[in-house]
Amino acid sequence: MRTLAIDRVGAALLGLVLLAAGAAVVDWRFDLVGAWDRLDTGLIRETVEADWFAWAAGGAAVVLAVVALWWLFARVPRPVESGVRLGFSGADRVDVDVRSIAPRLRESLEQSAPVDHVTSSRSRTGTGQLVLLRANVDPRADGESLRRAADDVAASVEAAFPDREVTVRILIDAPRRRGKRRTPRVH
Repeated sequence: MRTLAIDRVGAALLGLVLLAAGAAVVDWRFDLVGAWDRLDTGLIRETVEADWFAWAAGGAAVVLAVVALWWLFARVPRPVESGVRLGFSGADRVDVDVRSIAPRLRESLEQSAPVDHVTSSRSRTGTGQLVLLRANVDPRADGESLRRAADDVAASVEAAFPDREVTVRILIDAPRRRGKRRTPRVH
């Protein structure tokens, strides 16, 4: 989350700097505001008209393009493999599709806990996958029923995957605002 905030602020600042620089170049070329008549731009003009400037500007553009591509590719979400191989060997080997487990875990949590709007996501861990369940607590819920439901879901995953090929983490968020609630729930 912190990286996303830094990226957004950095992109906004860079965008503003580029817009200001572009506006300055357009004003310099067409003299729209008239500020360039009052400034001594002789040194800038000499530098821009020098033989080496085009090569230097081109080199800087290539370096900035490479940095920009690196920045973009570093932030592309990596696909998570959908399958995990259970600890059996030989003909008894079993591959499990975790994409099919996540909806069942969401459904189980929705039915057993006083929560609304359960979502799931998957990510790779060291030797397996983590299924993250995120839910909004019902305003009338009590802590014991939440804990019991979360323990039941976690225990079922641990029983199904004793070698921890798949683990589950449950995050309970604050209640959703009244306007965003999908259906009333009674617990």
